[in-house]
Amino acid sequence: MFDTVWRRLIPALLLAFSVSVLPLLARSSASHLSVEERLQRGEVIVGIRDEGTSKFVTGTVLINEPPERVWPIMVNPFEFLNKISPRMKHLEVVKDQAELSVLKITLDVVLIPHFTYVVESKYENGARVSFRRVSGILKDFKGAWEVSPIADGSKTALTYSMYVDPGFPVPQWIVREGVKCELPRTLEALRTRVNAVCEGAQTLEPRTILAAAIARPGQVRHSVAEPMVETTP
Repeated sequence: MFDTVWRRLIPALLLAFSVSVLPLLARSSASHLSVEERLQRGEVIVGIRDEGTSKFVTGTVLINEPPERVWPIMVNPFEFLNKISPRMKHLEVVKDQAELSVLKITLDVVLIPHFTYVVESKYENGARVSFRRVSGILKDFKGAWEVSPIADGSKTALTYSMYVDPGFPVPQWIVREGVKCELPRTLEALRTRVNAVCEGAQTLEPRTILAAAIARPGQVRHSVAEPMVETTP
């Protein structure tokens, strides 16, 4: 099975590198703007961060909403299933606690349909989510979401970092370049979704998890089956 997936994965990653990453590198090398200026212009800043012997792909995006409005959408996997990540095809909540969740996720990636893994996420006070692979086809998968308030808390700098080892004989640099291709699209879709909800153009996904209980003032989430509801002081 692994050999079959590997043969499918290599062409997909090479194609992604050739059509998406090279233009991104060219654009980055031509830019003389600071990171802050690029974020203000709406760019997603993609890079690499070393943690021990692992190289994490990172992406940062600026969202013009405070962290308490970003968090309930960012941590809700049902938002990604239905709105943000079209590659996510199925989601099962295995464990749902305020500070921890376990999710079974199925993706359809290029040439590899029904790509399933189980991920454990830990939630830290509306500021950080750390996650790691528990089981499934991937050998290793880990990373974090980091929420940073800026502009006196009126805006959010959101950073995603991820390391993946598919467990197949494929060079890590190819895997990283494939992640670099996909990451900006995901962060841009998340920003678009947050903006649409906060502006009233769209409504929140009614299904959620307990970790999203750190929400906008006057609102609270109760369980995976219940929507966010208004509360009164």
